[in-house]
Amino acid sequence: MNSETGFESRFAANGGVKLHYTAAGSGPPIVFLHGFPDHGLGWRRQIEALQGRFRVLAPDLRGFGRSDSPQGHASYALMPCLIEDVLAVLAAEGISQASVVGHDWGGMIAWWLAMRVPQAVRRLVLLSAPHPRHYLRAINDPANAGTIDYIRRFQGVAGAILPTPEELASWVADEAERQALAEALRRSHPDAMLGYYRANIPLGKVPDIGPLPLVRVPTLVMFGADDPYIPAGAYDGTFREVDNVTSVVAIPGAGHFIHHQAAGFVSREVEGWVTRPPSSFRPLG
Repeated sequence: MNSETGFESRFAANGGVKLHYTAAGSGPPIVFLHGFPDHGLGWRRQIEALQGRFRVLAPDLRGFGRSDSPQGHASYALMPCLIEDVLAVLAAEGISQASVVGHDWGGMIAWWLAMRVPQAVRRLVLLSAPHPRHYLRAINDPANAGTIDYIRRFQGVAGAILPTPEELASWVADEAERQALAEALRRSHPDAMLGYYRANIPLGKVPDIGPLPLVRVPTLVMFGADDPYIPAGAYDGTFREVDNVTSVVAIPGAGHFIHHQAAGFVSREVEGWVTRPPSSFRPLG
């Protein structure tokens, strides 16, 4: 038990990789997957809002916080490594299916999990995370150079010259939460964090990833209208990738980290999406 938050601090294992996760509440399970630069407790406001009705699980992704940081960029490939990590957390809880919420890289994991292990995902919610096909296409578009050039910088720098943990945590407005993130990032391995960009995004022109399975679960996508890192046009093809009820919501005045900048709205939308009765997702007629 974390004495500061009252949440449970637990561990799962994917082979030789130990994964830390925060857990709270009881009820239908929801897994929250963070992005860069963040940690499981970055979902604190959502955990507090939802723990009264749900079993909320928020891992530190491998390479972050209290989870292990295996060596080599291949250890951070979406398939099979990162997807299997989520399944390991589910197995540690004795469950086979959960609603999955992902932000940034956590959103990429959530998309691939829903495509490759559809039986594990009950409802899908993506924050600041376009479908992988359209995210990679956006990287190729010269018109987006001003928003996504950070990706190429991360692919080319050594971990030793990443910004400091304090600088990486500067996007968090609340001082206590900012300090908690900085502490988690001090535990994180710089090369591991950069491994996400190196293992999953090809250098140079990114080839189209070709046919992919359609996502079959109800899918909610939310993004900040003022996101400085991902162009809004990257969400345009979302409806072609999901064979179920799909909603795409732009949040005015919010940037990339919408689970903080619009915390209450995000929590309410997640709760509404995962509690909608299955009949409400069926086509009319």
